[in-house]
Amino acid sequence: DFDTKFENIFGLASKGFDDDHIYFAQAMLSNLIGGIGYFYGSSIVDRSYTDVDENGEFFWDKSRQADPQLTPPSALFSATPSRPFFPRGFYWDEGFHQLLIGNWDNDLSLDIIKHWVSLIDNDGW
Repeated sequence: DFDTKFENIFGLASKGFDDDHIYFAQAMLSNLIGGIGYFYGSSIVDRSYTDVDENGEFFWDKSRQADPQLTPPSALFSATPSRPFFPRGFYWDEGFHQLLIGNWDNDLSLDIIKHWVSLIDNDGW
């Protein structure tokens, strides 16, 4: 069933890819899907720069005292970029993960995106 669904979605055989390349692509998709995790807890966030006037002449030169604080606990359903080295979600990477996951299972992708969007605060962080 996996092979059939994979070919129906990505069409690698019909595009002329050989069995070794198809197997490699299937392994990559399987590892990406297998790396999806559910995380719950607090994050350490420094919002000390959120009230800076971005139109100011020396916006990037202003220094502030760092003020990292724990957020209230929250949930995150996310693909991880590397299970052994980065076993947590990364916002930047998630967009790329969802390009592939969304083709494979759109409902799964939307669920992951909803989790990320729910973490956006009033300042866009």
